[in-house]
Amino acid sequence: MKVLLLVVTMTGTSEMIAEDIVEAYGAEHEFDLQLIENTEPAILSTNRNLIVISSTYGTGDVPDPGQPFFMALESSDLNLAHLNYGVIALGDDKIYHDTFANGGRQWDALLRRRQANSVTEPLLLDSAGSDDISELAVDWSAACLAALKSTIAA
Repeated sequence: MKVLLLVVTMTGTSEMIAEDIVEAYGAEHEFDLQLIENTEPAILSTNRNLIVISSTYGTGDVPDPGQPFFMALESSDLNLAHLNYGVIALGDDKIYHDTFANGGRQWDALLRRRQANSVTEPLLLDSAGSDDISELAVDWSAACLAALKSTIAA
C-alpha cells in the first residue's frame, strides 16, 4: 500500500518520527516521505492514503514551513473525499497545555473540512514528556496503517 507521509516540522523531530515509521514498516508499505515546504496541496489529489506528522509552533500554530501549504489548502476548493488519513500531532503539554498539539489538530480539522476521511483519532505526543515519542508514533502507525489498508478493501 502506498502512503504519503507529510512532515511539518521546525526542528526535525517530526521528520525523525517519519523516518522511524518508514524504517519500521517500509518492507510492508510504499512510503513517500515529503517535507511540506517541498510540495504543494495538489499532491493530495494524487494520493489516497496520508499520514500528517506535525509539530506545533509557539502557542499553538502550524509551523512556519507548513503555513503556505496550509493557507493554500484552506483557501482552495479542493475536495479530498478520496483521501484517507491519520495525524500525529506533537506539542509541549507542560508549557502550552491550552494549545497542546494544536498544530496537528489544525491539520486534522482542515482535512475534515476538505472532506477527507480520518481513519483514527489523532495521536497527540508530548515532546517534553518522559515517553519515547518515536516509539509511541511507530506503535500508533501500525493501527493507522491497518485502518488505511481496510479502506482499500472496502
